[in-house]
Amino acid sequence: MFALSLNPVYAGTAQTMKPQETTLAGPQARAIAVGYAEFEKTGFLIEGYEVIVAAHAEAFEIIFLPAAPEGRSVRGGQTPAGKEIHYWISRQDFSLKRTTFAR
Repeated sequence: MFALSLNPVYAGTAQTMKPQETTLAGPQARAIAVGYAEFEKTGFLIEGYEVIVAAHAEAFEIIFLPAAPEGRSVRGGQTPAGKEIHYWISRQDFSLKRTTFAR
């Protein structure tokens, strides 16, 4: 599983501030693009989410995980930022296979 935060994070001291790098394989990036296109339809703001990529045998599972209020868990539902949404993207043709929500 791979986790990608969409908030910029910087490493180093004030003199050597460099953004951290995240490497994605092309198929993972393409699957995220498909999932993000679906996510945009929800009306939730991406700034309140982290994106997780889980690689399965037949599909990529792109998970949009909303930020949790201080001291609370996110998995399993909804926060003020929105719902936890899972998009299953085919490894063969990058089509959306299904959408699931956390409970």
